[in-house]
Order: sequence, then structure tokens, then C-alpha cells
Amino acid sequence: MPYRILEKKELAANHVMYRIEAPHVARKVQPGQFVIIRAFPTGERIPLTPVMWDRDEGWIVLVTFVRGKTTMKMANELKPGDEILNVAGPLGNPAPVEKFGRVLAVGLSAGIVEVFPIAKALQEAGNDVTVLHVTPWPMVILEKEFKEAVSRHLVEGFDLQPGWGAKEIVQEISRSGAERVRKLLSEEHFDFVLTVGPAGSQKAVFEVVKDFGVPMHADLHPIMVDGTGMCGSCRVTVGGEVKFACIDGPGFDAYKVDWDELIHRVGFYTDMERRALEEYLKSVRGE
Repeated sequence: MPYRILEKKELAANHVMYRIEAPHVARKVQPGQFVIIRAFPTGERIPLTPVMWDRDEGWIVLVTFVRGKTTMKMANELKPGDEILNVAGPLGNPAPVEKFGRVLAVGLSAGIVEVFPIAKALQEAGNDVTVLHVTPWPMVILEKEFKEAVSRHLVEGFDLQPGWGAKEIVQEISRSGAERVRKLLSEEHFDFVLTVGPAGSQKAVFEVVKDFGVPMHADLHPIMVDGTGMCGSCRVTVGGEVKFACIDGPGFDAYKVDWDELIHRVGFYTDMERRALEEYLKSVRGE
């Protein structure tokens, strides 16, 4: 079936929104689940989170963080009216949406897009939800949507410094996120914490939350290929057992995650990803 792009727009630096016709996903998707898309005939499969959807009209909203070959190619080459080749889903398990009390939902960088549907559902379930977005100032997104959906929306932003690359940005997200979460937990009572974002930054936040003993749910983003548990690339160790984030997650009890192993595995294909992006940029320049 065709997955037509109904709308496309840039939300902020390196963040592009696509509203896509996908009625089979819109009918069944729940907060916390994801889809696997293939945008081009020779392209890779990438996992993305439906941020919003309309079950009656049959569309979903996806937001990409432009950082690799596929997301950059999508941003450069796709336009409204074009079609995504494949959209598989919804996949994974829904997030825990129940009455916790006071909830702190932390979106680290682009992880904020996955936080949105979960935080909105938690608020609708009767919780008092505070959302914290930790990101460079040029990458702040969904402010209006969060202010309408939850009790409180906070941004811990920072300025990008000359010469910073992805490593330095993630380090600052980790530092700023951990510092702001510690301040919030020191001054206020929370019954439950949710985090989504880079594994290293999630670990930094977890180390703070652990000091306060607050239950914490972490949505993990390991390497993922097929999304059905067959390839094994998304395996993580949780509670001493091997789990697959695509079918057992993507959300897990943060206290049971082997964070060091996860961080190590996430970096397996960094060099290949960099080379693929460099080759694509050369082709764009006609080199």
C-alpha cells in the first residue's frame, strides 16, 4: 500500500516532521511503540516513533533527527506527495501508562519526540506530568504541543560551542541533564521518572535518579534492523538476561539495564555510519 507524505516541515535545526498516510499503524499504535520504515529502494531500515496520529483519518506523524545518510537523504529528497516505500508496525510494547502520581519525563536531545505521546497519555491517565527537554537551544521542538498536553514543560537548553561535534554535544546533554534532574529531585517529590535519549545521557540521568531511589523507566535505542527479534542486533542485558529491545521493549526498568554494555554496543557501527554519510555528501556535491 502507498505511504504518502501528506505534510513535511522543518521543526528546528536538524529535525524534520513528516505526516504520513499509514492507516494500519494509526488504527493500532499505542504510546511507546515504534515503526520501521524504508524510504528508498536501496535504503536501510530505520526505527522511528509515531509522535502523533489520527485513527479516523489514518495518518501518523514521524520526526527524524537528521544525522546520518538516510535521514539526510530523506530531508533532501522527499517532498509532500512522495511515498515512503515501507512502514512496518506498530512494533514493540506500549509504555506503562498507569496512575503513578507525579511523573518526571526527561527527553534527552531527539528523545523528546518519543516522550511526547507517552507523557500525554500519562497526563490523561490522571498523573501530574513534568516534561524536561535537555538539548541545544537551536534544537528545541514541540514546545506548544507539550504546554497543551502536560502540567509543566521545562527546557534545559545550552549554546553550541565552536568546534563541538556529536561527542561534545552528547557530553553536555549528559552533564546538563544530570544536573537539572538532581536539582528537581532535590526540591520536589516525584513518584516515577521516564527517560528517552542517547544511552550515555540516559545512564547519567539514571545515576542521579538512583541516588533518590525513584522508580525509573528507560526507553532504549540500541541498533535495530528488522524490529521483529530475528536479527538480534538490538539485544540488551536486563536483569542479567538477554532481551531484545524490539520485542521485549523498547522500555525497561532502568535499574536492571546493563548500561555499560548498551553504550558499548551502540557504538559498533559508528565508523560505517560516518563513511556512508561522507559518501552520500560526495554524491550530492557531484564528486
